[in-house]
Amino acid sequence: MSTIIVGLYKESGSAKKAFQALIAAGCQEADIETFGGADSADKAARGLLGHGFDKELAEQYGAAIREGHTLVAADIADQDADAAEAILDENGSVDLPTPSAAGKPAQKAANGGSVEQETLQSVKEEVEIGKRRVAKGGVKATSEVTETPVRETVTLRDETVDVEHRKVDRPLSADEEKAAFGEKTIELTATSETPEITKEARVVGEVVLSKTASEQEKTVEAVARRTDVKVEPVGGKASGNKSGAKPGNKR
Repeated sequence: MSTIIVGLYKESGSAKKAFQALIAAGCQEADIETFGGADSADKAARGLLGHGFDKELAEQYGAAIREGHTLVAADIADQDADAAEAILDENGSVDLPTPSAAGKPAQKAANGGSVEQETLQSVKEEVEIGKRRVAKGGVKATSEVTETPVRETVTLRDETVDVEHRKVDRPLSADEEKAAFGEKTIELTATSETPEITKEARVVGEVVLSKTASEQEKTVEAVARRTDVKVEPVGGKASGNKSGAKPGNKR
């Protein structure tokens, strides 16, 4: 019994190395095929289909070849299949590109006809429950300045210095006689008062804004939707892989 082992490569050089590695491991060159280039895509798909690959899978490999990938397919004895898969992986085999659209356009089949292809997607909706902060109103405090006239009557003192010359004719007293011929200076200073305003700012009141927080647990519910694809035969003979063949190591 034998198995078809396939490896898909982005670079043709990697595919060539995988081919050579299989030969070095003891595989027969006649049992290994390499498909590269758009003109070999249909041939590769037909070959895989003939070896028991699922139709959709075979066409996906064909599409990958059209997009520039290179496919290495080897007919390997069952007991050596795992080792052959490891060799293909070691040389850089990649996964099949994911189909980008839910439905694919009709492709040309081996007999020149058209192949209809429809795809149903399995969809799983992920629900994430979190929380967000929303504004619920509050209090705003602002300060403003107003002016109030202050009036008060004060008494202001104003002094003047006057000089008066008087005629006098009398004898000196004993004290006056002692100081009469000494130098002496007298000085008298006048003062006046003017209004003066001083201000001192004092804190006469405060407005304090504060908030408190509390926590509570609340259970919320949501529905996560999921679409599953159910496959069942609707008539005719169901197709399957050929006995002794399995669809490779990369899907």
